[in-house]
Amino acid sequence: QAETLNIPSDLEGIRTWREQAQGVGFARARYGSLMISSYPTGQIGFLLCETAAPSEPEQGAPSERRIVERYQQMVQQGKATSYYHPPLQTSSFILPLWAEQYIYSDAKEEESMLSEDVATATPVVG
Repeated sequence: QAETLNIPSDLEGIRTWREQAQGVGFARARYGSLMISSYPTGQIGFLLCETAAPSEPEQGAPSERRIVERYQQMVQQGKATSYYHPPLQTSSFILPLWAEQYIYSDAKEEESMLSEDVATATPVVG
């Protein structure tokens, strides 16, 4: 269980936690997010760490086809839930662009990006 991207002060914690995971030997650490209505922010974050970076697609995250097959097996076995379905799993790692850029960039890059964004921002009047 990780911090939430919906609380600005948590973003630095997410990035730090990810860097720590990589620092202790995980080859890849990805931040994911799920909607959970019973949580105060309506969202819970998590970090999925892998000990070896996949060299072949089938060694990494399961394919969408495999996820659907496992779900169908769950349904056939009477283990379906009212919450989970395959798109929920595959979409968990799709983050808003601003969150992805912050979490996966280093601090120096982030400062540079923020400076450029402020310098080139076009006000929106609506």
